[in-house]
Amino acid sequence: MKTEQKNGRRTFIKKSASAALGGTMLALVPHDLYPNSTKSLKIGLVGCGRRGTGALFEALNVTSSVKVVALGDTFKDNVDRLHQRLKANYDSQCEINNSGKFVGFDAYKKVIELSDVVLLATPPPFRPLHFEAAVTAGKHTFLEKPLAVDVPGYRKVMETGLLADQKKLVVSVGLQFRYSDAVQEMVKRVQNGEIGEITSMNTYYNVGEPKIVPREAHQTEMEYQLRNWRYFTWLWGGQPAGQAIHQIDIMNMVMDNFPSKALGNGGRLVFSGTEQGNTYDHFFIQYQYPNGIQLHSQCRNMNHCANRMGWEIRGTKGIANERFQFKDYQGKTFWKYRDNTDIGNSQKVQTKFIQAILNGTRFNDTTYGAESTLTTIMGRLAAETGQVMTLDNLIKSSETIVPADLSWNSKSLEEPMATGVYKIVKPGKKR
Repeated sequence: MKTEQKNGRRTFIKKSASAALGGTMLALVPHDLYPNSTKSLKIGLVGCGRRGTGALFEALNVTSSVKVVALGDTFKDNVDRLHQRLKANYDSQCEINNSGKFVGFDAYKKVIELSDVVLLATPPPFRPLHFEAAVTAGKHTFLEKPLAVDVPGYRKVMETGLLADQKKLVVSVGLQFRYSDAVQEMVKRVQNGEIGEITSMNTYYNVGEPKIVPREAHQTEMEYQLRNWRYFTWLWGGQPAGQAIHQIDIMNMVMDNFPSKALGNGGRLVFSGTEQGNTYDHFFIQYQYPNGIQLHSQCRNMNHCANRMGWEIRGTKGIANERFQFKDYQGKTFWKYRDNTDIGNSQKVQTKFIQAILNGTRFNDTTYGAESTLTTIMGRLAAETGQVMTLDNLIKSSETIVPADLSWNSKSLEEPMATGVYKIVKPGKKR
């Protein structure tokens, strides 16, 4: 399988970052997977929602020597709810009192200060800022995906990843399919040519609509948007970044590369009114890798439709799919992964992360996490603009979609129009 130009493109991006740098299926997982660990690790979580809670519980499952010492979130109810769950399920590992619970936009600073290890699981526009603060402070860091929502954020993450290398820190990213034995075996076999030469690839993330949290009279606009973050592009990065990135990342893993250009469509067929923000409810993006192979990625947030989360990799001899099987074009299965005894992909992420820290070994997932994040940014912009987005032009972008002042009464946050609805970006129209 051809993967030409990979090294040149990655070297270009890394050199750019280097120059800038120079200037809960939780109860099902057994506790204490490594009971003989003796070193105590103080862990803190920034972002106490569902995914942050899951990551923290999985880290605590690795060994009883992990102690949670700090929680931070913009909302007090999220912090308090998680603290109650920790006391109920991990009491011996919970060393939090009221002085270890932090609320507000600067909560991350206090969590970082108290912790040896930091899990960052807020909505993604905060990730570059929080990652930089954690690494600057010399803390090992887990980053939930995606890692940014725009190109300036991507560049900041790449710069910080290089700094993490200089400081010999461990960095893990929540693209958990990378840790799947089945995915790793499938990718190896595809790269070895078992389905022939790859002709095209397809990914699917077609699911229902995100939950709406009703607006309350006392809320500022920032609070409403944060409560409904999946409906706002600046907070989610759109569905390609927020959800479809998992399958896209597998395709980047198969190609050992990431796309050089994208053309796409998207819009709002179902989302409407004053409660569903400004993000699109569907995307179809055609990516092209430097070797000419195309990836077709579709994602949709619509209720009462046919759902699918998965992929197809089409080769000259057959098709690989999300069931970890290869079929020929007559429908006959000629390979299937059959070992399903592992502990789960998300748990594997935290197990490798915590064990590396305890054992004094290193790894840094920043590059592939950032590359797959950039892939989704390219795709979203292609759909929103109706233009072909090339990596060469994209990487030069200085456009940010994140408000300049992140505060409850932000003056740069885009508010709804007089009708109560939000401005929607439309292809072919001036942004």
